[in-house]
Amino acid sequence: MRLTPRSSDNLKYISIGIILAVLIVSGAVAYYLGVSTSRRIHEELSERSQSIAAALGPDDILTLSGTKKDASTTTYKELKAQLAAVKHANPDARSIYLIGQHGGRMFFYVDSEQPDSPDYSSAGEWYDDGTSADKAMFVNGRPLVEGPTTDSYGTFISGLAPIFRPGTHAVLALVGIDVGADTYWRDIVYSAAVPVAVGLSVSMIVIIFEQIRRRNTQLLALRSELVSVASHELRNPITGIRWASESLQKMTNDEKVLRMTKAIYNSAVRLQNSTDDILEITHAMNRRGDLNIVPTDITKLVREILEVQNLSAQQKAVSLELDPSWPAELLVDCDADQMKRALHNVISNAIKYTGSGTAVTVAYKQEDNYHQLLVIDQGIGIPETEQAKVWHGFYRASNAVASKIPGTGLGLFLVRAVMERQGGSARFSSVQNQGTTFILSLPKHR
Repeated sequence: MRLTPRSSDNLKYISIGIILAVLIVSGAVAYYLGVSTSRRIHEELSERSQSIAAALGPDDILTLSGTKKDASTTTYKELKAQLAAVKHANPDARSIYLIGQHGGRMFFYVDSEQPDSPDYSSAGEWYDDGTSADKAMFVNGRPLVEGPTTDSYGTFISGLAPIFRPGTHAVLALVGIDVGADTYWRDIVYSAAVPVAVGLSVSMIVIIFEQIRRRNTQLLALRSELVSVASHELRNPITGIRWASESLQKMTNDEKVLRMTKAIYNSAVRLQNSTDDILEITHAMNRRGDLNIVPTDITKLVREILEVQNLSAQQKAVSLELDPSWPAELLVDCDADQMKRALHNVISNAIKYTGSGTAVTVAYKQEDNYHQLLVIDQGIGIPETEQAKVWHGFYRASNAVASKIPGTGLGLFLVRAVMERQGGSARFSSVQNQGTTFILSLPKHR
């Protein structure tokens, strides 16, 4: 598919839309994964704190006084060893501890830390950094996960679970397990990083593609402008050469001079035709939305073209026919000038490459939602191995070159450009030495 200026602009907006969509989707996925990871960490901490609470016997805790004296008791030492073992089994834990409450103030029964640890709390040490939610647990007895919160020990996310007095719903103590906030945030960032990285990578790819596309568009525009300027500049000297050679032919009867001036004239004509083709292609590729799409009687248009081309056909003894399949009137929404240009190219090619005594037929048929204009000749055809190449500019099939019929190879390139700009298409089927059928399609409804 060939990009027109309008489709190029559309690609720019599509690229911006893709980038915004990717960033929005990747941001939403990252947010969802971050929230999911936070929820998972909270649930795991709640489960772990409740498991620790279930493993600790309330009877042992009842033997403790909640003062410094507990440090010398066997129960305290056994509980400390038990909490240390639990911490060892939970390598992400900063500290595990038992908290009690007396007179509205919370204190430490025992924790998992050794005296040289910055997180160590001695037996009976007051814990005044506790939150109101911590204190409320001694009343409601519901497990709690809070944080990240900051106290004198650092910033943590904490899981707390109650231990009840035997046979009652009264809370005897709280088991706490602290996980460092850095671990918490790291897990969240890691979970969200993948969609963010993918989103940024896709966005960068789209941005690079858009930059390359824009640069190519600028280069193509510059090239087209240069071609257009050069072609315009060639017209005047070519016209001068044609005029001079025509004048010389009228001024002399010398056969040798006539042959030379006629050769100059024919070369100038071919050069002017090539220049005109290049200008037409440049205009067709560069014009922005200036198609004059109006209801056009294609039947009338084709009859006018056949009338113009009939002289060329008669000179080659080629029968130029309008197939009976044509309706008396065929209104199609199209650009009449561009359709005339495309049909002129295809019909003149058919006449040019068809031998004497044969026919060129212009037919019509409908297929799906398209009007199809067919130009059928009985000419030299196009070799199968070269058929894909004839749509390229400046390419001529090998048998066309061998026939020594002049041409630039730009006609079919222009035909396809004209048809595609109108939402249609150009294609053909061909058998070498038997003929070619060109099919120009236009949509019925726009």
